Parts: sequence; C-alpha cells; structure tokens
Amino acid sequence: MRWTTYRARWRGEELRATPEQRFDGLWVWLVAPRATAGFDAVTDDGPWVRQVPAADCDVLLLVRTAGTWRGLPVHVHDERTGDGGGDLLVEYAGGSTPEAVAAGFERVARGVHRRWVLRDEVRGLREDTALLD
Repeated sequence: MRWTTYRARWRGEELRATPEQRFDGLWVWLVAPRATAGFDAVTDDGPWVRQVPAADCDVLLLVRTAGTWRGLPVHVHDERTGDGGGDLLVEYAGGSTPEAVAAGFERVARGVHRRWVLRDEVRGLREDTALLD
C-alpha cells in the first residue's frame, strides 16, 4: 500500500502522479494504469507514463494516510509485519515537540518525529488531501 502519494487531474482523468522540480518549473510524471494515447509504456504490461508541465494539470494533490494514535494526530509512512502482527511507522502531526517526545516519538529531522506503533492502535485511518499550487 502507498501511504503517501500524489494525484493529478489531467484532461478530466485522475491519475497517479510524481512531481519533479526542474530548472524550467514544476513538471509532473503522470502514470496511467492502461495503455493511453501519448503515454509511453515502462514495460509491456505497463504502467504508462507521460511528462507534462504542472500548469497543464487541472489539479495536483498530495495524498497522505492520516489517523490518530493514542489521541495524537499522525500520518502513516510505512508498515511491517512480524510474528506479533502488524506495525505502522507513524509521524506525529500535532506540531508540539514536547508532546511528541513525551509520547515516545524519535526525532528524525527538525520538527519531524516518528515511531513504530501497533497497527491496531491507530484509529480513524483516512486519506487527507492537500492541493499543491
């Protein structure tokens, strides 16, 4: 499962996307699940990709899986399975470093705190979308 992705609406169709900052502005790699005119096949079975300027897209979205862990807002970044069940790598999304540290999150970068938690302890998983300009 992809926990954080991008999507673009281009010519009326919503597609998986990957933004790329270039010297001449923001471009987007569009990914089609089936053969589509103007797209190049990565392999014989797909996917099919096309590069377009971001300005050509009707909408460009960042899509993240969000939820709560012990009442704290989190974004999910990864998962692992083991003998004891599944774990999720979550990033604290509450904006308070003291709160993140008190909850056992480890600092991985300035303002970024993550930890592995039991999947069953994460509540209200949903997709959060943010419009990228």
